[in-house]
Amino acid sequence: MSAFDAMNLNVSMCSPPQGVLWAWTFGPAMILGVHLALSYFLGIWVVLVSGALLYALWMIAIPRSGGDYVWFSRAVHPAFGFAVNWFFSFVFLNWYAMNLQTMGPFWLAPIFYTLGYKELADWVSSWIGSVIIGTLFNIAFTLLLLYGISTYSKIWKYLFFIVLAGSIVYAAILYLTPREVFITRFNAVSSIKYNEVIDIALKNGWVAGWTIAGVLMGLVFPLQNYNWAGFPAYVAGEVRRVERSAWIGIVGGLIVMGLWYSLLGYSIYHVAGLDFHNALAYIYNRVPDKYPLPIPPYPQTYLWILYPDLVWLQVLVGFLWFLSNVYLTPPNLLISSRNMFAWSFDRLLPTRLTKVNEKGAPVYTVIVSAIIGELIMMFVASATYQVMIMNTFIVMMVVLGLVGLASFVFPFVKREMYEMFPDQAKINIGGYPLISLAGLTTAIVAFWGAYSMASAPALGGLSTASLIFNIAILLASIPVYVGAYLYNKRVLGLDITLLFKEIPPG
Repeated sequence: MSAFDAMNLNVSMCSPPQGVLWAWTFGPAMILGVHLALSYFLGIWVVLVSGALLYALWMIAIPRSGGDYVWFSRAVHPAFGFAVNWFFSFVFLNWYAMNLQTMGPFWLAPIFYTLGYKELADWVSSWIGSVIIGTLFNIAFTLLLLYGISTYSKIWKYLFFIVLAGSIVYAAILYLTPREVFITRFNAVSSIKYNEVIDIALKNGWVAGWTIAGVLMGLVFPLQNYNWAGFPAYVAGEVRRVERSAWIGIVGGLIVMGLWYSLLGYSIYHVAGLDFHNALAYIYNRVPDKYPLPIPPYPQTYLWILYPDLVWLQVLVGFLWFLSNVYLTPPNLLISSRNMFAWSFDRLLPTRLTKVNEKGAPVYTVIVSAIIGELIMMFVASATYQVMIMNTFIVMMVVLGLVGLASFVFPFVKREMYEMFPDQAKINIGGYPLISLAGLTTAIVAFWGAYSMASAPALGGLSTASLIFNIAILLASIPVYVGAYLYNKRVLGLDITLLFKEIPPG
């Protein structure tokens, strides 16, 4: 993978069109006073000085596939590194499953509605329809990754420019359309008038305008989408010139995706008005019986409002937005398979899983990851999307906070190991290691994100069962680690702790 491929991996893991659809559709009903475009722009710099910076430094220091598993199993303790990476891998497969399952409801359904195929749109939005479609894509993505990282990178390079072009076309239409034209055309297709949307929302608990508190609370959305922007670190062993590619891939990728999110999302506010869109989304989520349109307030809906007779335009842009979910999904499978490969290399899983084909692809870990993703998808299809993703986010942020704290103390408690790092990873600021400062800011941001989500039930709905499930997934790493240790020690006569005293080969 080149530096561009690393950047592309980062952006595709957070595909802006997909994130804009989710945040702009559900966010206004979850946070009053939110200005999502400002939250996403501010989120660039919050993540930049925390997780992105931290993971770039670690990637340069120890450029191995498996990322934080390899780092912290050597720098802290094998069980800690495995637990962190185990849960993050579950998160990646969780996202993979959700992206598979939403292929139908979020992306294909609007296209079929536009074409007049309402029954087909309803079917792809149903449980069985969404699962069948997701399964077909799961098979296709698995076969793609089995062709190797080179083939994947080439195809995803083309997808980057295609999806970007789709966003530019969509945003240009909205930016160039006067609001008066939008209001006229909305009134022509809606069961109520433009101004009545805001009045109905106000009467049902919505608050007009945006506030600083709303913008800050809205950071939970870019924190969820950008995460720690360190995804190239998980495939570092397959990236060329890591000391350069880490900065371009992680920091550059964060800035690209952040500006893409902000400008694309703001185009909706520009054409319709902040208050109108937030009110419309609020009604859709909170007062659905008063929602005035036949289709949800997805970004694609705004093209339908503006040009209901230009079916070809809606289908074209709708298809490009559909490709944004295709662009987003396989990277999760790619990263999970590399993490699983690293575990197997250290004998925490059967070493047979380290088998690679002639293309260099880890065959078994790709297939096992795909099977797990398939099972999770069936569960996700039966759950509330916002509750599932938000409750996973809470635990994910706590784990990331622990990663930040471990990085904060690392240079001081493992001084000998830190001194072995390359100079590019041993930067000092004011006499303090930059990796420590980045770890501290990562911990602060991550714990704040977890607290804000857990303390505000409106942010997707707090689910005790979902939280317990996610915590159980995290803790399940302990018996897996202990079982692997005992099996290797008692059956094979191997002490696997010795493996963690050295860095695995690149």
